Amino acid sequence: MLMAYAPWVGARLAAPRRAAADPTRKVTGSLTALTPYLAAAVCTLGILYNVIIGQKSDRVVLITGATVVLALVVRQGIMLLDNISLTQELAQKENHFRSLVQGSSDVIMIAAPAGVLRYVSPAAHGVYGRDPEELVGTELAAHIHPDDLGRVLHEVRRFLAAPPSEEPATRIECRIRSGHTRDGRETGDGWLHVESSVNRYQGGLIFNSRDVTERVRLQAQLQHNASHDPLTDLPNRALFTERVGQALGGRRAGDSRVAVLYVDLDGFKKVNDTVGHQAGDDLLVQAAGRLRDALRAGDTAARLGGDEFAALITGSGAGHAVRERQIREIADRLRTALSAPYQVDGGEVRVGASIGIAFAGPGATPSEVMRNADLAMYRAKQAGKGRVEMYVPQMQADVVRRTELAGRLHRALHDGEFTLLHQPVVELSGGRITAVEAHARWRSAQGGLVTPAEFLHAAEDGDRSSDMGRWLLEQAVEQAALRYGAGHRVPVTVRLSARRLLHRGPPQSVETLLNRHELPPGGLIVELSGGDPQIPPDALERRLTALRRLGVRIALGGFGSGFGTLGALRTLPVDVLKLDRTFVEGVVESARLHKITRGLLRIADDLGIRTVADGVDRPEQVQALREMGCLQGLGMAFAGPLDELRLRGSLSRGRYPVPRETPREQVTSRGLPLPSRRSNAETHVPPA
Repeated sequence: MLMAYAPWVGARLAAPRRAAADPTRKVTGSLTALTPYLAAAVCTLGILYNVIIGQKSDRVVLITGATVVLALVVRQGIMLLDNISLTQELAQKENHFRSLVQGSSDVIMIAAPAGVLRYVSPAAHGVYGRDPEELVGTELAAHIHPDDLGRVLHEVRRFLAAPPSEEPATRIECRIRSGHTRDGRETGDGWLHVESSVNRYQGGLIFNSRDVTERVRLQAQLQHNASHDPLTDLPNRALFTERVGQALGGRRAGDSRVAVLYVDLDGFKKVNDTVGHQAGDDLLVQAAGRLRDALRAGDTAARLGGDEFAALITGSGAGHAVRERQIREIADRLRTALSAPYQVDGGEVRVGASIGIAFAGPGATPSEVMRNADLAMYRAKQAGKGRVEMYVPQMQADVVRRTELAGRLHRALHDGEFTLLHQPVVELSGGRITAVEAHARWRSAQGGLVTPAEFLHAAEDGDRSSDMGRWLLEQAVEQAALRYGAGHRVPVTVRLSARRLLHRGPPQSVETLLNRHELPPGGLIVELSGGDPQIPPDALERRLTALRRLGVRIALGGFGSGFGTLGALRTLPVDVLKLDRTFVEGVVESARLHKITRGLLRIADDLGIRTVADGVDRPEQVQALREMGCLQGLGMAFAGPLDELRLRGSLSRGRYPVPRETPREQVTSRGLPLPSRRSNAETHVPPA
């Protein structure tokens, strides 16, 4: 809006200087204005000359002279009236624009070529906490944060050097010193983040600035939340993996002084089941603090999910024996600290800790080191828990077993051992079923139910994810089409990885399925499950855009977790955002998680994207999410994964009962619902 005022301000201040800077134009204009008066003067002098020498003036000459004089008088009168009208109009416009500039909430500043402020609008008092008169005459550079000054000067020089026709304006964001105090508005560190539109003015600059401090703080908070665990504030898996990669990349050739520790709390699930959800959260927070305290300065602690933690140890010992002894000492100290009693819920709780250690060998990648530490940790749990185990190559036998499981998975797909279950997605306001989410279950012919975690991991290890994804997609589309034919017009959501979506199935294959089963547009929702830094964003965007042309809607899973989520919103065509279950689990008990979740939902609402909450397992979570503006959810508060018969029964009923208020007996004296016995560390939906 303020960009409209800048040209007027510049013109008003620049007009006298332009006139003074162009003397030739001024002289020419003056001669042009004096020409009629010179003609009248010549006529008058001619008549006076005839009178003086006594020669009678001709009547024609007298009439001509009188006419010229009369015309000049009339012309002068008209010009006087025009001048009065123009002066009034100019004064009116000047008062109008002055009111707009002075009443604007944005700050307008004019800086001379030397950087001295010549004009500052009254809005500076409300935005900067400084009087405009105090700022006028000072150098603009004196008010910019020293860390931002170099970047601002570089951008200003570049802008002034560019041709005005190519770059008429530019934008600069920097920190400006604030004059607000505790008696007024809180400013934190005394600096405001300001975004300015900059235009040229007589070699200087016109700044139209606004305060964007809250926006910058929210962006920083969201970025921090994306790379840190919301409960313990430790780095999450994505950031920890990045730190491991940095440590490996900074090693000298042949230097293997990098170790990764994987930590799992023994008996944590029992704590949640017996003491409660809030007690489990308190225990995790205390465990995170002990982990930080047990490590050295420069080491990295992280929470990977549930009750699993990790530590990155760098720069230990020169020799292998010394290095191994030091790492074992750190691991033993950590195990002892984590095994000490915890004070939760007014009582004392004990859990153990199983720790796996892996060193980074020559040419090791972050995933390999972390995988080896994970294998060593599972060996410690299998050996009796409460132990420290060092990774050895023989642990790869577990990998061989998973490979065998992958081979069985391939046969199971062809032998019909897999079945498809669907979990309803429910409207939180009215309980209406708006979609169903497809889940695969494997009942092996050799006996027993293979958990999704096992066969999905085996599918990735055995490179069978393509077969698995193709089967899941085809079965989901086929059954959805049958339900549509029976009158249950509810779309189905199929979760696919970015790599599977991009490399394993062109849009034509999806189109073939939709056409073959006559599933109408909108009947299929593809959920993008997790990002892959090796996937080109532009290629993924083209892939998703092609799917949308087929009538397929796109959902982004795990919203609020990982590095790629916020960046994905800038480029990917997304219709639905699925809120990660880690934010849902503690949304009632934790005020911190409540604020974070509300902020994420506000972002989705501002973007006009529908939201679905994952892992809604308790009635009080339904109520809290609904009050925050979340539209839909799925979880045990409504139903787990259902077979086709039970699903159609639910669709026939049409809706689930939705709690309208928190039960009185579950409310504490602080007004927060009491925690249920359900474990916050469990992140999977139990099979039906």
